[in-house]
Amino acid sequence: MRRLYAGLVVAALTWTGAAQATEPWSDPDPRADQERTEFGDYGLKLGAEYRAVGLYINPIDLSGTKSRRATWAEHRTRLDANVDYKEKVRFVLSMDVLDGTLWGDNGTFGGSPSTVTGSTVAASNPNNAKVGVGFRGGDDQLDPDNYGYVLQPNDAVFVRHAYGELNLPIGLLRIGRQPTSDGANVLVNSGRSFANRFGYANRGDYTDRVLFATKPLEGFKPEDQRDRSRDRGLFFITFYDRVVGHDPQLFGDDYHSLGFVVRMLKPEPTQRQSLEVQANYAHRWSSQYDTNINVIGLRTIFNVDKFTVGFEGNGILGRTREVSEALALINSDPIIRQRVSQWGGRAVARWDEPKWAGYLEVDYASGDRDPNPGTDLTQMLFSEDTNVGLLMFERVLAFESARTAAAGVELLQRLGADTFPSERTDTEGSFTNALAIFPQFDLKPKDNLLFRGGVLMAWAPDGLVDPITSLRFRDGVSIEDDLVNYHGGKPGNFYGVELDGRFQWRYEEHFYFDLESAILFPGDALEDENGQAARSVLVQGRTTFLF
Repeated sequence: MRRLYAGLVVAALTWTGAAQATEPWSDPDPRADQERTEFGDYGLKLGAEYRAVGLYINPIDLSGTKSRRATWAEHRTRLDANVDYKEKVRFVLSMDVLDGTLWGDNGTFGGSPSTVTGSTVAASNPNNAKVGVGFRGGDDQLDPDNYGYVLQPNDAVFVRHAYGELNLPIGLLRIGRQPTSDGANVLVNSGRSFANRFGYANRGDYTDRVLFATKPLEGFKPEDQRDRSRDRGLFFITFYDRVVGHDPQLFGDDYHSLGFVVRMLKPEPTQRQSLEVQANYAHRWSSQYDTNINVIGLRTIFNVDKFTVGFEGNGILGRTREVSEALALINSDPIIRQRVSQWGGRAVARWDEPKWAGYLEVDYASGDRDPNPGTDLTQMLFSEDTNVGLLMFERVLAFESARTAAAGVELLQRLGADTFPSERTDTEGSFTNALAIFPQFDLKPKDNLLFRGGVLMAWAPDGLVDPITSLRFRDGVSIEDDLVNYHGGKPGNFYGVELDGRFQWRYEEHFYFDLESAILFPGDALEDENGQAARSVLVQGRTTFLF
């Protein structure tokens, strides 16, 4: 089953102590060269961003009648602070305020969330509520069709990063809650606001980590010849993550990760070319469910003049008993130590001119056609903040999978499960179980204007399967004749075609207005048992104030 295990290993990938090379799949970061203000031996960097998003989707359920349209407006404020002493000792803090909080006074008076006032006509001050997926009423709490968008309480403040750094003569030491990656990678994403070519990122991926980065070859050179730059040379990074420390009285339920990254950066500005090559490995383990997982990755980016190509691929390999132990309760299957074998990657080629750019992206994430607790876990997913399109994966599949995940959690609770891997069936907008081709074109008539269009075509090589509902329908040892997609139809292999568009206007480098739209022409993977699925439309606008 797809995310049931992938979610446990997603944070094991990379951090890079070196400056981030230009990623061909990312837009430039407006705050990449943030100024440092000096106060004697001390330095300070401050960042502030406010984002308001409004969106409209019709329909969000392509073949149902209970959940048709969806529309809301939400906030997010991001505050960043970086204080250092002689650039040798540094503390970094990043927090999101009102992240995803809806505009207005929302909820039910006396409920959760509760409105500030008891009647809408008397509403004055807004509260903290967000959109989530939950039970909307009906006779059966195990039926995904009875789940949809609901209002939920939201945190006013969320701390993303809080860590310290030491710039030592032999390298960099970082300790604390930190971004899992500094870039927009397949498995992990820093959550930079402007990285995605379509859509926007949220909190990004973060982890509790001790990290050390160094340039090992420089130690063999004389002191005056050592290159201490972060944008050139060979880097070695190693890290330890404390992923879970559940019961303070026990050791067996703790979950750990240990890994390393080797990265080579070779910029050649005089020849107008650059090369980046990176390899990474991480091992995760826990004795509670006999879990041992290995994450491997390779990434390379080559640029020559106006042409850039980039590739990154990842594999998640190992074994665990956690998923089988929970899902075996549904059909009284034997508990086994399942094999994990998940693969994914992305390749991009682009050509940049001053007024236009051509871009081609190919994405792949392995799927899982057999959700039985005794089979391999093969479904890979991208980071939820690494967007592929605007609607197909980001909204429609996210909504469908969240409903079946909620019904699955309810089922496992009734069966007395100790762990709830069905919750991870929720893709949360991630690209998964698919092969996609995504050509795009940029038009830049002026420095502050951008027009972008793209055609996303996606297939599900293993068929799109609703794992929880399929397990419930299983009437024998074989599940092939019981498999269904998220709408009760047979698993199809074509997601459909999505047309994406984006317009951006920038004002004084501190204000951005983005208007995006998408039309989804669904394929058989999104059709119900009658072979029907409605065409869907999305329109979303956002304003961003950036300092």
